[in-house]
Amino acid sequence: MPVSPRLRLIGLLCLIGGILQLSDVPLDLWWSAPTSPLHAVARLIWAIANLALIGGPIGIIARRFASPGWLAMAGAGVSILGTLSQASGMIFYLLLPNSGAGQALTPPGGILIALGMVALGRATLLGKKVSGWQAWTPLLVGLYFIAQLILIQIPFFLSKGHLVFAPLVDLCGLFWVLLGVVIVRSEVVPIQVPLVARTQSETARRTA
Repeated sequence: MPVSPRLRLIGLLCLIGGILQLSDVPLDLWWSAPTSPLHAVARLIWAIANLALIGGPIGIIARRFASPGWLAMAGAGVSILGTLSQASGMIFYLLLPNSGAGQALTPPGGILIALGMVALGRATLLGKKVSGWQAWTPLLVGLYFIAQLILIQIPFFLSKGHLVFAPLVDLCGLFWVLLGVVIVRSEVVPIQVPLVARTQSETARRTA
């Protein structure tokens, strides 16, 4: 079944958000020292990217990739809350850099995204509506974020990890890009109704 324009737009938002995150890699590696104007550009891009990434969890639910139930809805809700928290944190960094609100909102947002996407990824695998590597993309988003959090702890606390920390976070955009492609292009596997259930349903219709 072809993807509707509305669902395609949701997937494209996720795809664009991932691309914007990846575009922050060169800024964070070479050009955006904290005193550089490009540092502000990098944070603005990150804020816009996180707003666009809302299309990821919404697209999974809208395309019915995930097994319906509390796990999928909770995962989507927590993921969206995380992206909004990170976007808000970056906006506070730009407008009120000395308020401390940015630091209070950004790290918890990342944790919420990771936990929410792990839950949503688990629900997608249980749903069995998409196959192959496509079924793993939501879970990989969450698992990558958790992995890079672990990898950056030592350099971050040594106060020498800025050039390591930010690009590792930015590379999460690769998995968001893959998820956006899946939302736009993947076909949902039809639900297989057991033969006995189909036979009983047809019998009931004939006798009605």
